[in-house]
Amino acid sequence: MRHRFLDLAGLTEGRLPPSLVELRRTGRAGREGGSLDWDGYRVGSESCVHLLPDRDRLLNSGVPEGKSRTLVTPITGPSGLDRILDLAISVHQSGWGEIVVNDWGVLNELSPVAGKKITAGRLLMRLRRGPGSEHPWPCLDDDSRRYFAWGPLCDGPFLDFLAGMGITRLEVDPPRHWYPLPGLQDFRVSLHGDNRLISVSAQCPWLYHPGKDNWSITMNCEKSCLMSGPVLLHSEHLDKPLVQRGMEILEDASGSWKEEDLPPEVDRIIYSPDPSFGTVNASI
Repeated sequence: MRHRFLDLAGLTEGRLPPSLVELRRTGRAGREGGSLDWDGYRVGSESCVHLLPDRDRLLNSGVPEGKSRTLVTPITGPSGLDRILDLAISVHQSGWGEIVVNDWGVLNELSPVAGKKITAGRLLMRLRRGPGSEHPWPCLDDDSRRYFAWGPLCDGPFLDFLAGMGITRLEVDPPRHWYPLPGLQDFRVSLHGDNRLISVSAQCPWLYHPGKDNWSITMNCEKSCLMSGPVLLHSEHLDKPLVQRGMEILEDASGSWKEEDLPPEVDRIIYSPDPSFGTVNASI
């Protein structure tokens, strides 16, 4: 049985809305069509510490009882480490079921505390993107296709290292070119069902001032990325639209995989209520 999770990460000004009823009703439907009775909810951010929710508000939020609750934590530097650890340990002690970790420093500090509640996020599990066009793919041998499709999931020593940290769940994007997922005896897998993370900026573009040719101090972040909404881009290399959301650039992956092709290790599919690619909901 596969469970559906609604991903609210980074969409609510770092805070949960007063009610999740409307998001549950209008969130992107699964492949079966119609609305979904979401099995779990994810809050937080993969890319920015400023989009993490306030701890007290999060612990007293409207996440429905009986639903799985996940905190998503971002990549960070030394300045954001304590804030992430404080929030992660708080939700761990409050009985939340999962903490997605996307930073090696956070993983090192949190694994002795949270143990098997930790999921290796997709920034730790970055997949090789492979050829941007369809043409070179048929020319690759099986080893090369496996490398580009599921690289880290084929790396035995890397997976042994994660298992030694107490991790039992991995989070990945769909590969750009489908190839059978390798067997994973010691792990379960969560798959992002509707977007593929292409890149994360080292500097937030919403804090850059061209006239001054410098970056604002991140302590003064006003979450302008959320005020303006996602920005629609176009990739000439891929010849398809991309969406920039905060420091992340995402690619629509909804048509690049089929659920019947997924192995049993993939037992969670994550959907986002982001605006659909190419619609008027995205600011151009």
